[in-house]
Amino acid sequence: MSYPINVRVISKSEVESLVTPEDVIEAVDETFKAMGNGQIYHPVKEPMWMGKENANMLLAMPAHVKDKKIVGVKWVNMFTFQEEGIPSSYGNILLLSREENGQPYAVIEATSITTMRTAGGHGVVAAKYLAKKSSEVLAVVGCGAEGLSGIRGFLAAFPGLKKLRVCDKNHMALENVKKEFKDRIQIEAFTDAKEAVEPADIVLLVTTARKPVVMFEWLKKGAFVSGLYSFNDLDPECSRKADKWYLGSKDTDYHQIIKAPRLADYHLSMDNVKGDLGEVAAGRCAGRENDNEIIIYTHMGMGALDIAVGDLVYRRAVEQNVGKIIDLA
Repeated sequence: MSYPINVRVISKSEVESLVTPEDVIEAVDETFKAMGNGQIYHPVKEPMWMGKENANMLLAMPAHVKDKKIVGVKWVNMFTFQEEGIPSSYGNILLLSREENGQPYAVIEATSITTMRTAGGHGVVAAKYLAKKSSEVLAVVGCGAEGLSGIRGFLAAFPGLKKLRVCDKNHMALENVKKEFKDRIQIEAFTDAKEAVEPADIVLLVTTARKPVVMFEWLKKGAFVSGLYSFNDLDPECSRKADKWYLGSKDTDYHQIIKAPRLADYHLSMDNVKGDLGEVAAGRCAGRENDNEIIIYTHMGMGALDIAVGDLVYRRAVEQNVGKIIDLA
């Protein structure tokens, strides 16, 4: 006997048309609250390294958001040595399955979801809990697709922002920022990270650098730093010298940050971690307690964020009859 396996396939352009920055921020915030209340299961991610210098990676990111009955896995690639013409991380997919019977119901292009839920998702949600409410100056170091997504998210969540200071070595990337946001906020562009960061209340760090490009000494009192690639591009001394350091998830970041072989020389320690964003969002750990604290947040992402946003994309697709239905039976 054959049973139908109807799967909705949703493309990158369709994903981007179905959700707004505000939608993503809300979904990510709810996911961290669920994590803080013990409603997230995410096994430790185990990358498969391959290629030249073992610098290319394929990674499965499974998760179960129990309170919303969402189960899925993201299959993502990160290739340092990529074929010409293909971005270093592209063509990623998200598979969602039904909790009650394990049957797949959606296959969604996930590069766009990753971009939205990272800088424009948990980077913004962390700032909602850990940055000063009076923050007026945002510095963004790294102005590629994720940097742009982060700016969209911050402008949606922080209406009090007055200045945007952007830094990138690529002048075209800086021009792209000006083109999209020039009518929404005052913009200053830099190729020197120190110059961009020093006056900032909020620093969003989203580069592909493999060595620190932002140092602790550049941060002013009360600054909040959202380090989306942990200490790949952020001064590791921030973990010890900042007033508080938070992880996105103690469970996943312990392995990807604290025990990461590439960061072994920095001797990062859980002793310096105040808590994680799930604990803060759920009210189980104190966040910012005064406007003078320098607070650091680092997180390497988790599949629960992808499947939460992906399920929202799926539900919108059903409502608007977007995507293609394929019977796998």
